[in-house]
Amino acid sequence: MQEIHPVTAVHQELLITWRLLHANAREGLLLPVVGMLARFMPTPGLLDSTSWLQLSLVLLKTLFLFICHLYVFEIVNQVTSIEEDRINKPRRPIPSGLLTVAGGHKRWSISWILCPFLAYYLAGSQACVLFIWYQLWTFTCYVWPKFNHFMFRNAFASVGIYNMFRLIDEIIHSEVSSFPLPPADFYLVLSAWVMLTIHMQEFHDSEGDRKMNRLTLPVIAGPAWEGALRRTTAFLVMGTGIMPLVVTNKLSWNGRDNEFSDNPWIYHGTVITAALHVIFATLSGLRCAFSGGKAAYDRKTYKRFYMAAAYTMVCYLSFAYSTV
Repeated sequence: MQEIHPVTAVHQELLITWRLLHANAREGLLLPVVGMLARFMPTPGLLDSTSWLQLSLVLLKTLFLFICHLYVFEIVNQVTSIEEDRINKPRRPIPSGLLTVAGGHKRWSISWILCPFLAYYLAGSQACVLFIWYQLWTFTCYVWPKFNHFMFRNAFASVGIYNMFRLIDEIIHSEVSSFPLPPADFYLVLSAWVMLTIHMQEFHDSEGDRKMNRLTLPVIAGPAWEGALRRTTAFLVMGTGIMPLVVTNKLSWNGRDNEFSDNPWIYHGTVITAALHVIFATLSGLRCAFSGGKAAYDRKTYKRFYMAAAYTMVCYLSFAYSTV
């Protein structure tokens, strides 16, 4: 058996990891980095008093642990959905021949043991618990009992986003002990928004899902009801998108009681992020409703416009809940 040079082996592993992660990098890596930055935005005083070393460590820990966070999901997702990936995502490592199924199972075992320990070492016991919780939730939804129902598809993302932002706050708190943790409502509101709207991601993969008998909402609706589903989804995305402006108006109206209007940084940050969220939510909804069923168009709608709405929602909530 021919030995592989160590440099070649490392390059091969990096290539496999890149192919595993890059398709969902916006959701799994960019979103938590935006979330981490957004958590600091309403507290410029705390930001000024925090050393560059601490801030650098927070950023590096966030990047590293969320590479791990995405990896423990993607390795399971891709080992258990090979046939679907041959249709929807043929460049992924297993369908492209870069990684064997046995190799995928090996990386699954190693990453699921190692990553919680890394989380413990870098961010404490609660971060470790969050990793284990996320792995159990992934196992339930993708391995066993693997519920084939659209509600669990939405719930997986909703619980995942709750877990993600709890982990972000644990990472920040591990370096900046004075960092103010938000109330539970911050996580719950974000999770509820994802639960209501995340099925926008299903439209561009509907062909592969149909062949795999995966009961996503577009598959259940079928061609006859797809137009109605798209309009309903657009209504949900745009309707929930208006809510930040409504809440901001209420906060401004009650400003004499909670000093909201007396803090220009919080006030303007809340208004600007609410307005940006409305813009991207509206664009996402309109593109979803008038797509015409083009997979590439739907993919761009989700990956760019919906994710931009997610980023601005996170920023808005960080400002809005700083007044609580």
